[in-house]
Amino acid sequence: MKRLLYLVFIIIPFCSYSQTFVDDIDKVAVVVINYCVDENGKQYDIKINQEKSTYKHEGWKQGCLEHFKKGELIYPMKMTNECWQSVYYFVNSKYKTYQLPEEDRSKCKVFHRGKFKYENPAYSETIMKRRKNQQIEKGGLGGRQVYKIKWIDDYKYELETIKLPLEKDKHKEGNLISVEIIEVLDTSTYLYKAQITNKEDTNIVFGLITKL
Repeated sequence: MKRLLYLVFIIIPFCSYSQTFVDDIDKVAVVVINYCVDENGKQYDIKINQEKSTYKHEGWKQGCLEHFKKGELIYPMKMTNECWQSVYYFVNSKYKTYQLPEEDRSKCKVFHRGKFKYENPAYSETIMKRRKNQQIEKGGLGGRQVYKIKWIDDYKYELETIKLPLEKDKHKEGNLISVEIIEVLDTSTYLYKAQITNKEDTNIVFGLITKL
């Protein structure tokens, strides 16, 4: 548990764009924290969502909970009288520098268009529709989100955040997100890493996406 003293998480509304590398999971796992915000912007009813949390290490789970309780929201007054969730990511250490083998890159063309879902229980209700130049995500707390998508290579693409419906997320509009597919699990699922590139944000998010 002392390792948590040396970790840097960014607590923001709805999710946390940071991860911790560990060796006791296969790919990616999450700890989901449920919380509510009162009329004064104060957090309350903070607890681990056991159903959505896929990382089972109890020490880390409690560490995430305590860390969140000590954190501050960026725009609490835009979140009043509602309940939200924050996500802590845990990633297998081998993916720190992992890259998709060159011979597998052409396989990613199947992911350029279609309907997809996140393999993250925190966003299980979100469905994305990907077209030639646009990606639209619907469902869950995030509402209808609109992105411009540009494929840089068969396995790399860039998302420009065009429209986010929640007032607390408006500051993210205009973000450029670089996404790289680093592993193709099968013909329908891939592992990605993503990072905001047009702002001072060094955090990288990993996750799984499946084509429906």
